Amino acid sequence: MNETERDQIEENYLNLAAYSNKLIRAGALPGQKNKGGGAGGIYYSVDMQSDKGEDYEEEALESIAKRRAVIKDSWDFYRMICSLLRDRRKYDEVFRKMQLDPVYPYLNSMTGLNDPGDNGVDNVEKNVVQEELPEYENLSKTKIADAMVKKAEEALPSLVEICKALAGSLGMEEVGVGPIKEPAAAIRKAEKKYEGDLFKVTDYCRALLVVKDFSSLLALLELARDSFGPLIRRVKLSTLKSDHRALQGGYRDCKINLELKDHICEIQIHIWPLWTVCGVDGFRHYRHCLEYSTDSFADPFDALEGLDRKTMAELIVMAEEAVADTPLDNLEWYQEKFILDYFSEIGLFMKHGLDEWAEVTLQRLIKLRCESPDIGPEHHETYLLNKYLEQVLRRNKKTKEADEILAKLRKTEQRIKTEKKEAETSMWDQFMVAPNDAYDMVMDPNKKEREEEEKMRKDVRASKKLWRKIRQERFAFLDSAQQQSARSEPEPQ
Repeated sequence: MNETERDQIEENYLNLAAYSNKLIRAGALPGQKNKGGGAGGIYYSVDMQSDKGEDYEEEALESIAKRRAVIKDSWDFYRMICSLLRDRRKYDEVFRKMQLDPVYPYLNSMTGLNDPGDNGVDNVEKNVVQEELPEYENLSKTKIADAMVKKAEEALPSLVEICKALAGSLGMEEVGVGPIKEPAAAIRKAEKKYEGDLFKVTDYCRALLVVKDFSSLLALLELARDSFGPLIRRVKLSTLKSDHRALQGGYRDCKINLELKDHICEIQIHIWPLWTVCGVDGFRHYRHCLEYSTDSFADPFDALEGLDRKTMAELIVMAEEAVADTPLDNLEWYQEKFILDYFSEIGLFMKHGLDEWAEVTLQRLIKLRCESPDIGPEHHETYLLNKYLEQVLRRNKKTKEADEILAKLRKTEQRIKTEKKEAETSMWDQFMVAPNDAYDMVMDPNKKEREEEEKMRKDVRASKKLWRKIRQERFAFLDSAQQQSARSEPEPQ
């Protein structure tokens, strides 16, 4: 988009701020025939009648201000949806790569940890709960929540000491404790997740630890077991398992529930590559994804479905205001805030029929993503931008360029499939190489399934063996902790 076109939109926005009421479209882009969905100048006409006096003008200005506030809120919400889905894709990509860690098969195989395996949303059958004392029987929910908070405050110093000990032994990337969950927040969580059962809320008293990698997580679990095993009530690994879903919004972590001072507390253990996506804002990301059900759709631009053309045009004006301080040609690869603004604007362009503008913006963002040292041409974000570019190129009748992009997309898809799963030899190839094996598979269709199970067991054994080597090299102190724990145990009678 050139400067003349941007100046025109800014001028049109001034018209909106002055008196706007009726949306009109005027002309087409320079050198382009006027199309049904085109938008040479999106602007608002001035429908003022001077004989109606100052009262009418003030009323009109008030109406315009209210409309502007609504459109601003709509833009902020839509941009937030784009941000949430962007971060969800980041979580998915990071976890996909983390699963290539050689110790992951061992972690993935761990069982017997009293993990209910829920998906982070519905878990009304939760087994680990706060103790329901007789004196709670006739109390209101608010009074029960107050009592839980008081117990959490009593348990907090012990939780702090445990976290200090773990952090001191393992060299954590991040450590945090508290604050105690407010009674009102506990009631809301109980209503949303546990059918109102406040005793199933186990994070009144909470802490977070961030470990470097899966090996550090395994070390922490061993250290926790050997140091305060009798206090542990649950270790929840489900979202880190390959056959379980992530939390809403894509996040995955480990949770340890332990009982301190007759109160169930929670330690949230985060893994550094996942933690770096959102940092301390990870919970807010999760909460918003849960509230707006963002996992129900894959494309952020779907949030624009059903909007009328007037509202869409007003959102484009608002988007132009958001990026006004950083013109597209001046945008740099590290300016993530403005890159997200421009990405959000692309969706508006595409939904409003401004494919020429969408093409120009996409070309620029792809160039910036390729220049970024942390992203590059093979990154999943670059892939997504190219998917949108292929669509708008076809709409703009640039078939040759669209076909070239499509060929690149298919290569990327094939690369991802290869990374996720080793290429399987077809049955025909097996028959040509080893006819007896192919014949056996025909006669015994379960043979391949059994072989895959055996391969999985071998992978787990190899992974566990590698973990023991890493454990000896990086976490030799665990042996001392085990010996000390054994010495502290009472002698059998």
